[in-house]
Amino acid sequence: MSMSEKIGIITCSNAATEMDCCAAPCLRDLNQHLGSFKEHHESPPILAGMITCAGCPTLAYPEKIMRKVKSLIEYKISTIHFSCCMVSLCPFLNKYIEIISEEYPDVRLIKGTHATTISHEQFREYFNIACRNHLNMNDIIKGRVTDDQKKPGLRRDEE
Repeated sequence: MSMSEKIGIITCSNAATEMDCCAAPCLRDLNQHLGSFKEHHESPPILAGMITCAGCPTLAYPEKIMRKVKSLIEYKISTIHFSCCMVSLCPFLNKYIEIISEEYPDVRLIKGTHATTISHEQFREYFNIACRNHLNMNDIIKGRVTDDQKKPGLRRDEE
């Protein structure tokens, strides 16, 4: 029996703090060995830790993300997954990948966590709609964004 790989997950700070994302779809697919976690062929990985990104803007402060990544590395992880919200929303993702790869070349970096039925573009659109209408990530994930809420300029509190 092979030993399970230890991984870390980096989620979007804005999605977690502003949109109340609890990472439930990420954890569900991790536990069920679905989505991007299928890339761990031997056996389902073990989650050693989960952190949020350093928040925006981070291009000027790469040391912030590296402090957070170091906290994962200290638990001997071999892979970091960037959450689906990071892949869809983060303008700094490629910079994160670049600086983490330079510092930790043996750590595998994977874009994505849970399986999704919408494109990154749709996710960004729904995220903006949710912000405009005082919704949270569960409203996006569970498909509770209505056609009326998709109309530009209309806010839930104006209905």
